[in-house]
Amino acid sequence: MRRGQPRHEAGICSAYRRPIIAFMTTGMVSALRCAACGSPSARIELVAPGGLPAEWGRWSHEERNSFRQYRDPDQWWLLFQGIAAGNGGGGAITDEEAARIAEAFSMPWTYDRVHTAGLYDDAGFCATCGVPYCYRHWRVTRPGYGYCPEGHGKSLDPHWSPEDFGP
Repeated sequence: MRRGQPRHEAGICSAYRRPIIAFMTTGMVSALRCAACGSPSARIELVAPGGLPAEWGRWSHEERNSFRQYRDPDQWWLLFQGIAAGNGGGGAITDEEAARIAEAFSMPWTYDRVHTAGLYDDAGFCATCGVPYCYRHWRVTRPGYGYCPEGHGKSLDPHWSPEDFGP
Protein backbone atom coordinates (compact mmCIF):
# COMPACT_ATOMS: atom_id res chain seq x y z
CA MET A 1 0.00 0.00 0.00
CA ARG A 2 1.30 3.45 -0.89
CA ARG A 3 1.52 6.27 1.60
CA GLY A 4 -1.60 8.43 1.54
CA GLN A 5 -3.73 5.70 -0.05
CA PRO A 6 -6.91 4.84 1.90
CA ARG A 7 -6.47 1.75 4.04
CA HIS A 8 -9.56 0.14 2.58
CA GLU A 9 -11.34 1.15 -0.58
CA ALA A 10 -14.90 0.15 -1.33
CA GLY A 11 -14.93 -2.44 -4.04
CA ILE A 12 -16.80 -5.31 -5.57
CA CYS A 13 -14.87 -8.42 -6.52
CA SER A 14 -16.32 -10.37 -9.41
CA ALA A 15 -15.56 -14.06 -9.63
CA TYR A 16 -15.72 -13.87 -13.42
CA ARG A 17 -13.54 -11.57 -15.52
CA ARG A 18 -15.59 -11.86 -18.72
CA PRO A 19 -18.44 -9.47 -19.65
CA ILE A 20 -21.70 -10.39 -17.97
CA ILE A 21 -24.16 -8.03 -19.50
CA ALA A 22 -24.46 -8.89 -23.20
CA PHE A 23 -25.87 -12.40 -23.04
CA MET A 24 -25.20 -14.10 -19.75
CA THR A 25 -24.50 -17.81 -19.86
CA THR A 26 -22.46 -18.01 -16.66
CA GLY A 27 -23.20 -16.79 -13.17
CA MET A 28 -21.76 -13.85 -11.29
CA VAL A 29 -20.51 -13.26 -7.75
CA SER A 30 -20.10 -9.80 -6.24
CA ALA A 31 -18.66 -9.47 -2.76
CA LEU A 32 -18.81 -5.91 -1.49
CA ARG A 33 -16.33 -4.64 1.07
CA CYS A 34 -16.87 -2.01 3.76
CA ALA A 35 -15.39 1.38 2.86
CA ALA A 36 -14.39 1.91 6.50
CA CYS A 37 -12.63 -1.37 7.35
CA GLY A 38 -12.61 -3.71 4.35
CA SER A 39 -14.82 -6.35 6.00
CA PRO A 40 -17.51 -8.06 3.92
CA SER A 41 -20.63 -5.95 3.62
CA ALA A 42 -22.80 -7.91 1.17
CA ARG A 43 -22.58 -10.87 -1.19
CA ILE A 44 -24.65 -11.26 -4.35
CA GLU A 45 -24.52 -14.37 -6.51
CA LEU A 46 -26.37 -15.11 -9.72
CA VAL A 47 -26.38 -18.84 -10.45
CA ALA A 48 -26.97 -19.51 -14.14
CA PRO A 49 -29.61 -22.02 -15.24
CA GLY A 50 -28.19 -25.50 -14.71
CA GLY A 51 -25.26 -24.11 -12.71
CA LEU A 52 -24.15 -24.55 -9.11
CA PRO A 53 -23.29 -21.87 -6.55
CA ALA A 54 -19.66 -20.75 -6.40
CA GLU A 55 -19.27 -22.05 -2.83
CA TRP A 56 -21.00 -25.38 -3.53
CA GLY A 57 -18.06 -27.30 -2.11
CA ARG A 58 -18.53 -25.55 1.26
CA TRP A 59 -22.25 -26.25 1.50
CA SER A 60 -23.46 -28.91 3.93
CA HIS A 61 -25.10 -32.11 2.73
CA GLU A 62 -28.49 -30.75 3.85
CA GLU A 63 -28.01 -27.46 1.97
CA ARG A 64 -27.03 -29.30 -1.20
CA ASN A 65 -30.04 -31.62 -0.99
CA SER A 66 -32.38 -28.68 -0.42
CA PHE A 67 -30.90 -26.81 -3.40
CA ARG A 68 -31.30 -29.86 -5.66
CA GLN A 69 -34.84 -30.49 -4.44
CA TYR A 70 -36.26 -26.96 -4.70
CA ARG A 71 -34.27 -25.27 -7.43
CA ASP A 72 -35.66 -25.25 -10.96
CA PRO A 73 -32.53 -25.90 -13.09
CA ASP A 74 -34.07 -23.94 -15.98
CA GLN A 75 -34.13 -20.67 -14.03
CA TRP A 76 -31.63 -18.17 -12.71
CA TRP A 77 -31.10 -18.36 -8.94
CA LEU A 78 -30.26 -15.39 -6.71
CA LEU A 79 -28.28 -15.86 -3.50
CA PHE A 80 -28.05 -12.68 -1.43
CA GLN A 81 -26.53 -11.93 1.96
CA GLY A 82 -27.06 -8.33 2.99
CA ILE A 83 -26.13 -6.27 6.02
CA ALA A 84 -28.84 -7.49 8.41
CA ALA A 85 -30.56 -10.25 6.44
CA GLY A 86 -30.44 -12.28 3.24
CA ASN A 87 -32.52 -14.68 1.18
CA GLY A 88 -31.27 -17.89 2.81
CA GLY A 89 -30.87 -20.64 0.24
CA GLY A 90 -31.81 -18.26 -2.53
CA GLY A 91 -34.69 -17.85 -4.89
CA ALA A 92 -35.61 -18.15 -8.54
CA ILE A 93 -35.51 -14.99 -10.67
CA THR A 94 -36.37 -14.25 -14.28
CA ASP A 95 -33.89 -13.68 -17.08
CA GLU A 96 -34.79 -9.98 -16.96
CA GLU A 97 -34.12 -9.76 -13.21
CA ALA A 98 -30.78 -11.54 -13.65
CA ALA A 99 -29.77 -9.12 -16.40
CA ARG A 100 -30.83 -6.11 -14.27
CA ILE A 101 -28.82 -7.33 -11.27
CA ALA A 102 -25.78 -8.12 -13.42
CA GLU A 103 -25.94 -4.63 -14.94
CA ALA A 104 -26.29 -3.09 -11.47
CA PHE A 105 -23.06 -4.75 -10.34
CA SER A 106 -21.03 -3.88 -13.44
CA MET A 107 -18.55 -1.03 -13.51
CA PRO A 108 -18.65 1.66 -12.26
CA TRP A 109 -19.76 0.56 -8.81
CA THR A 110 -21.84 3.42 -7.49
CA TYR A 111 -24.86 3.72 -5.26
CA ASP A 112 -27.00 4.86 -8.21
CA ARG A 113 -26.04 1.81 -10.27
CA VAL A 114 -26.33 -0.74 -7.43
CA HIS A 115 -29.68 0.75 -6.38
CA THR A 116 -31.16 -0.36 -9.73
CA ALA A 117 -30.74 -4.01 -8.65
CA GLY A 118 -33.75 -3.56 -6.37
CA LEU A 119 -32.16 -5.08 -3.26
CA TYR A 120 -33.91 -3.87 -0.10
CA ASP A 121 -30.65 -2.66 1.52
CA ASP A 122 -28.83 -1.57 -1.66
CA ALA A 123 -26.13 -4.15 -0.85
CA GLY A 124 -24.91 -2.04 2.05
CA PHE A 125 -24.43 1.19 0.08
CA CYS A 126 -25.23 4.47 1.82
CA ALA A 127 -27.13 6.68 -0.64
CA THR A 128 -25.50 9.87 0.67
CA CYS A 129 -21.92 8.62 1.14
CA GLY A 130 -22.01 6.54 -2.05
CA VAL A 131 -20.04 3.62 -0.57
CA PRO A 132 -20.93 0.32 1.16
CA TYR A 133 -20.45 -0.34 4.87
CA CYS A 134 -20.44 -3.55 6.92
CA TYR A 135 -22.85 -4.47 9.74
CA ARG A 136 -20.56 -2.98 12.40
CA HIS A 137 -20.11 0.33 10.60
CA TRP A 138 -23.82 0.60 9.81
CA ARG A 139 -24.51 0.50 13.57
CA VAL A 140 -27.66 -1.59 13.10
CA THR A 141 -30.38 -1.19 15.73
CA ARG A 142 -32.43 -4.10 17.02
CA PRO A 143 -35.34 -3.48 14.62
CA GLY A 144 -32.95 -3.47 11.63
CA TYR A 145 -32.52 0.25 11.03
CA GLY A 146 -28.91 1.37 10.64
CA TYR A 147 -26.76 4.49 10.71
CA CYS A 148 -23.59 4.79 8.63
CA PRO A 149 -20.41 6.34 10.12
CA GLU A 150 -21.61 9.76 8.89
CA GLY A 151 -25.00 9.38 10.63
CA HIS A 152 -27.15 8.74 7.54
CA GLY A 153 -29.93 6.26 8.30
CA LYS A 154 -31.81 3.58 6.38
CA SER A 155 -33.61 0.29 6.82
CA LEU A 156 -31.29 -2.69 6.39
CA ASP A 157 -33.83 -5.41 7.14
CA PRO A 158 -36.75 -6.16 4.82
CA HIS A 159 -38.96 -6.82 7.84
CA TRP A 160 -38.26 -3.47 9.54
CA SER A 161 -41.13 -1.04 9.91
CA PRO A 162 -41.43 2.45 11.46
CA GLU A 163 -44.09 0.92 13.75
CA ASP A 164 -41.30 -1.10 15.37
CA PHE A 165 -40.34 2.05 17.26
CA GLY A 166 -43.84 2.45 18.71
CA PRO A 167 -45.87 5.65 19.23
